[in-house]
Amino acid sequence: MKRNVLLLGCAAFLLLSLNLVGAEIKKGSTIAFNRGGDIWLMEADGSDQRPWVAGIANVRGRMSWSADNNKLVFARAGKVDIKYPDGGGGYHSTYDLFFAYADSANNWWDGITQTLGAFAPQFATDGSKILFIYDIVANQVNAMLPQYRVAFWDTESFAITTLDFEKGSDLVATAPALAPDGDRLAFILMRLQGEQFTPSGLVIARVSEFPLTDEEFVTRSRGLMNATSPSWSPDGNWMAYISSDLSNPGLYLIKPDLSEKRVLWKPPPGLSLTGAHPSWSSDSQMLLFATVNGSIYKITITGGEPTRLSGPGNDNFPAWCN
Repeated sequence: MKRNVLLLGCAAFLLLSLNLVGAEIKKGSTIAFNRGGDIWLMEADGSDQRPWVAGIANVRGRMSWSADNNKLVFARAGKVDIKYPDGGGGYHSTYDLFFAYADSANNWWDGITQTLGAFAPQFATDGSKILFIYDIVANQVNAMLPQYRVAFWDTESFAITTLDFEKGSDLVATAPALAPDGDRLAFILMRLQGEQFTPSGLVIARVSEFPLTDEEFVTRSRGLMNATSPSWSPDGNWMAYISSDLSNPGLYLIKPDLSEKRVLWKPPPGLSLTGAHPSWSSDSQMLLFATVNGSIYKITITGGEPTRLSGPGNDNFPAWCN
């Protein structure tokens, strides 16, 4: 019986592997997206939707292609479930980063971090590092509240560095986005009040400026409140973001110096945008975004009505290849 189970398991793994490796990635066309916790691919017109990394059902959050489109970095989710000796308990989510390879010579996925707190990755344009959100207490079994930091994973040394706040700070950073120059950084500043995180606004800072004072971070965040999920255009001229203002929701564009802002698309009644970072085409002329009914859309930066590429269903977090 044990031998039969082992053979069945090996056969299932082999079949899964054969179906998932050797993906054809078309420069500037292929889009990766999350469908029900697996990674799927499609073309820029929504055609040829096919599974790539499937059967794991725990892919979470933003994904990002390397500059040569040879690999995609993504996060998988788990959790720590704790039962205290005197009763009670709870759980918190854990995450780590993985590579999915377009070339079947390198296995179909591979873990690159072991922090239990790494998610929402973004490749730097030059490929030297990967930006991500780092919950620095995720590996503590009794940690009920996350402590988010902006962090980098060096693709050569594999070292992790964090951008920290003042000692004793109650601030956290979420939804970071790195500019094409590799230095300018946008992220959403939040403050822990009791057991709740309260958004302050979007902060733009240079990596070389850290650590700034909490007062300076808060001051900068007031320039663009009710914003989330920033995403720099590849040419560096624009930043796209999702408005979290319930009275004025939508997909927006803004100049990095905050000098010019315009709404690109407002969802009709009954439809709203997810918190996924918008994803740019390599020529900085089009954007992908997702809606809460599990659809993915494409829109030009000149505006107009978007084109639905997938869904409704269970699709989210699109990532356009370079």
